[in-house]
Amino acid sequence: MALADLASNRVVTYAVADIHGRLDLLLILLDLITADAVARDARAKIVFTGDYVDRGRDSCGVIERLIAGPERDGDAFVCLRGNHDDLFVRSVTTGSEVPDWAWFLFNHTLESYSSLPNRAVLNDRLGRHVDFISALPLTHDDGKYFFVHAGIRPNVALADQDEEDLLWIRAEFLDYPGSLPRRVVHGHTIIGDRPIFAGNRISADTGAYRSGFLTAIVLDGDEESFIQAIGEPDVGAIERERILSEAMQSGGLPASLDRTPWLFREVDSLGAI
Repeated sequence: MALADLASNRVVTYAVADIHGRLDLLLILLDLITADAVARDARAKIVFTGDYVDRGRDSCGVIERLIAGPERDGDAFVCLRGNHDDLFVRSVTTGSEVPDWAWFLFNHTLESYSSLPNRAVLNDRLGRHVDFISALPLTHDDGKYFFVHAGIRPNVALADQDEEDLLWIRAEFLDYPGSLPRRVVHGHTIIGDRPIFAGNRISADTGAYRSGFLTAIVLDGDEESFIQAIGEPDVGAIERERILSEAMQSGGLPASLDRTPWLFREVDSLGAI
């Protein structure tokens, strides 16, 4: 549908959190968002609050789809950076200097690039993705809602928030009962298979890789609702995460996983792409 086909210039905002490699659910959800926006005779502004990579099986495909942008004229993507995206970039560009390097090595993130046909295509794709993620902002403020990956530190001005908090904060934000400068829309912490609409925030991470539910918060004027793409849990990702968590807590990778596919043997030579 071209922009000229829209009867109004009204914009509805959709917020999507923590895709985590679930390209299958993302594609379904984008279709649902388009259908919802068409029914509302509105443009769709889709704010992605980060964590596109890790856990699910197609981090590469997720980032590629986000780079491509919306299919419908007049719609817009606003992509923010999450903590897993931040670690992914640092892992690729600095290798083993990052403590969580092994996690990304064996948890499907870089593995999703291994189907690329040759080294030249790998360099191009991985380089574009690193550039894309590196340039992403941490927040989006529309005057009513404040979109961020993890949350904000209460009693600190929005302009003075620390990057570490925006990417990683949990309890200090989640447990805060007081008022905030904006209603905060965030992900980062899985809260079940339905979003939470609290007094000062909206929590949108429904654990797509684990639950099979990828959620879009719908913000249309004073209406706050949600739509979901529903699929199967990624059982392999869940089991791999369990094994890796136990291994890293005990100080090393299990022998069954301690081997390096061709892609990872050459990652260090990519340097700062």
